[in-house]
Amino acid sequence: MDIFKYDSPLMSFLNTVFDLMFLNILCFICCIPIVTIGPALAAKYDVAMRIVRKEEPTIFRPFFRAFKNNFKQSIIIWSVLLVACFLLYIDWYWIFQNGIGNVSPFYLMAAILTTLIISFIIMTIFPIIARFEVTIREAFKTSLLFSMVYFLGLLSITIISAFSLYLCIKYIRFLPLVVVVSHVIIVFCLCLILVRGFSKLEERFGETDDSEEEKAESSEEAEK
Repeated sequence: MDIFKYDSPLMSFLNTVFDLMFLNILCFICCIPIVTIGPALAAKYDVAMRIVRKEEPTIFRPFFRAFKNNFKQSIIIWSVLLVACFLLYIDWYWIFQNGIGNVSPFYLMAAILTTLIISFIIMTIFPIIARFEVTIREAFKTSLLFSMVYFLGLLSITIISAFSLYLCIKYIRFLPLVVVVSHVIIVFCLCLILVRGFSKLEERFGETDDSEEEKAESSEEAEK
């Protein structure tokens, strides 16, 4: 039947799902040392956006090339965000210890807003540095601007992530299945937002879709 042909919509969809599943597993392995979470996320979304744009790259080579090219920036950015996440953890721990009802509504709203901002930055800043040639300062500014423009879309991704966490806790027996399926959905939906938004940013920072290979080739020529 036509639907089972390699280039059919069904097979294209299944290939995308399996590619994203494998990409998530590869990213998870590279995140194990904790300090490498930043480079792993940058590499993951660099490849994931290519998959969503139907460029269908191989997974390994583009992933580790992006991992290497964005390593320094991603490490610095992740270190800053890790400290911010730790401070947020302390904040929420204090809130729950004292009881949400006993905390000032303004303080609680500030904590929620700060949590959303940091969550949005984590979702967008690593794809930004993987996609564009920007400084760390520019990456943070662009991430904040992107988060404001696509607030509702990123909020939806956050809600899906929170719901998947709830499912992981409630259906602990099916934890691997829930994690795999939910992560594919989250990455795919987020990449749709990123691809749409980045098309507008490309006018500012320039097209960098295939710049990774060009940069590698130019650096090799310079060394010679």
